[in-house]
Amino acid sequence: MPLQIIHHPVVDSSLKYANTTVGRDKVFKGVQFFARFLAWYLNRINYDKETIKRLSSLKSTIASSRKLMRTGKFVEHLQQASKALKEKDEIARFTTVGRRLGYTVYLFCDSLLWAHSTGVYKFEQIKKITEIAYKFWIFGLTSSIIHCLYKLHQNGLKKNFFEKNSRSKNIESSEKISSIDSEVIALRRQLLQDIFDIMIPTTSLGYIHLEDGIVGLAGVLSAIIGAKMQWEKVNGAK
Repeated sequence: MPLQIIHHPVVDSSLKYANTTVGRDKVFKGVQFFARFLAWYLNRINYDKETIKRLSSLKSTIASSRKLMRTGKFVEHLQQASKALKEKDEIARFTTVGRRLGYTVYLFCDSLLWAHSTGVYKFEQIKKITEIAYKFWIFGLTSSIIHCLYKLHQNGLKKNFFEKNSRSKNIESSEKISSIDSEVIALRRQLLQDIFDIMIPTTSLGYIHLEDGIVGLAGVLSAIIGAKMQWEKVNGAK
């Protein structure tokens, strides 16, 4: 019985997922922001201060761990920005490059923040670095949101074209429509994730005013969407 559990397909799929940095990051993100939400909620109902303190500590520890896991990832985004320059569609090119460059600077600053928080190196201008990180995160997310909206519009036009110009439902047109539908689903998920994510830096910079619990829930929902997308990427959509 124990061997059957170990070799169960779900266990295999879970191991594949957990073996990816993105997969682990989404799980940690979910725990981090749930701890943030829970600490906020317990504080509102005047719960045990020690428990709230532990949750806050858990949130901070996981946040630091996630920064470490993302160290060096800014290079990947810089490479993707370079590749995106070959995109023929101008709007898609600008938004993709904007997203990648935004994340490049954000993640680079994020690495500096990790070094500062762990005492590896203390930066005098840490507040400025934090502000720059959040601003470029917002820039990257905004670019991604515009990109998703644009691609959704483009896919809508393509789908209408195929539906109107296909006299008969042949296999080729059906496959193209199915491909468009799949891309639309992915774009909607990404758009929703970006909307949840952008609440975090905009609140931190004071651009919008949301309670910690709302930001916590937004982070949890973003993590769930991201985890699902990564799961399907690793194990296939089922």
